[in-house]
Amino acid sequence: MKCVYEASSSLDGHMILNLLEQQHISGRIEGEYLQGGIGDLQAMGLVRVMVDEKDYEQARQIISEWDAIQPPIEEPRPESNAAGSTQLFFAGVILGAALMYWLMKLNAA
Repeated sequence: MKCVYEASSSLDGHMILNLLEQQHISGRIEGEYLQGGIGDLQAMGLVRVMVDEKDYEQARQIISEWDAIQPPIEEPRPESNAAGSTQLFFAGVILGAALMYWLMKLNAA
């Protein structure tokens, strides 16, 4: 058996194995239960999809074609209006405090 794919999780590993099995390539997943022993830390390279050596080249080709059609991962955009949000928050605090002061003065009179 030869490692054809290193998955980031057991879910990814099973997805790739299913993709290969649809093309009549049998294989297995190694290390899928090792992630539970790590705890909350992300462990990389523990889940591997293994295939027979005679199927290795065909499996790599199938995985490469699958990778090519995947959409790119979008980077999270930085918060562009953080300063405006902070100013709005403090304006709300000051306005709320002034309103509470005014209401207390009305009730006291």
